[in-house]
Amino acid sequence: MLTTIPPQAPQPSRRAFWARRLQALALLSVLGLLLPLPSHLLAASSGAVAWLLDLTSHWQWLFLLGLLLAGGLATWLDKRWAILLLAAPLPWLTASSPAPGSEAHGPVFSVASANVSLHNQDPQALALWLAQERPDVVIVLEVSPDYAVALQPLRDYPFQQLVPQDGPFGIALLSRHPLRQVQVIEDADAIAHIQAQVQWQNQLIGLIAVHPMPPLSAHYHSVRNAKLRALARQASASKLPTVLAGDLNATPWSSAFSGLAQHGLRRASGLAPTWPAALHGLLGIPLDHVLVTPHWGVVSRQVGPDLGSDHLPVLLRLSLRDAD
Repeated sequence: MLTTIPPQAPQPSRRAFWARRLQALALLSVLGLLLPLPSHLLAASSGAVAWLLDLTSHWQWLFLLGLLLAGGLATWLDKRWAILLLAAPLPWLTASSPAPGSEAHGPVFSVASANVSLHNQDPQALALWLAQERPDVVIVLEVSPDYAVALQPLRDYPFQQLVPQDGPFGIALLSRHPLRQVQVIEDADAIAHIQAQVQWQNQLIGLIAVHPMPPLSAHYHSVRNAKLRALARQASASKLPTVLAGDLNATPWSSAFSGLAQHGLRRASGLAPTWPAALHGLLGIPLDHVLVTPHWGVVSRQVGPDLGSDHLPVLLRLSLRDAD
């Protein structure tokens, strides 16, 4: 008696197997690139959904890489998937509004922000970089007591406000020019920020040095956003050309930037990653920023070298727009 073997279902080809996985990865990457949109809609929310959306939205460069690799290969297998590549410009389109550019026709005010890391006890790399770039004002973050002692002899920066801590929220403001009305203000979590005015080119400039608590929970996500909005309103109300700088624990795609432009502060720093510093921030995220009131135009911006920290510093050169 002959046994009839039922026909087996055809097995998917290796090409189809990989095509489905590449298409899924490309679609997930597009979804990641769109996350800043709902995150900004929920900017005022203190709930867990808004917090988780915000945390995920930071990784725009990683999502872009996933789209270019997976979408490119999916398109090679099936040209219809090329439509997904139209999402590639989204990181530039969903980032917070940048400050306008400016030609350096008049005096240039330069400001640097450097998170030097609490465990970094050698300020020599910072001192060498400052000697080379000569910024007018420097904001230094995660300043330990020992690091603060090492900052004091910097002769190019005789005007200093040092607020060191054994924890990660020590902060310092260094200036080549006289400081006025310096205030050290602590929030409810005992995290200090510095507000001051600097006398530059016969003009008073407002300065805000800040390092908010990272968004470790939905509560701290809400606290960080509210703090930045309050500082933006304060900078606008002062009527002075103002610069806010520091490690904001937020990227330009974060809901932390929602509404800041309407309150008077725009992002002068760029989209280049500053954390982690490994491989010069390759595939990292931009956490270190300089924000400015509408008085300023951006002459140039750059990410600085490795200073022995897990962050890279940023350096901005600005000019008053009335001087253009």
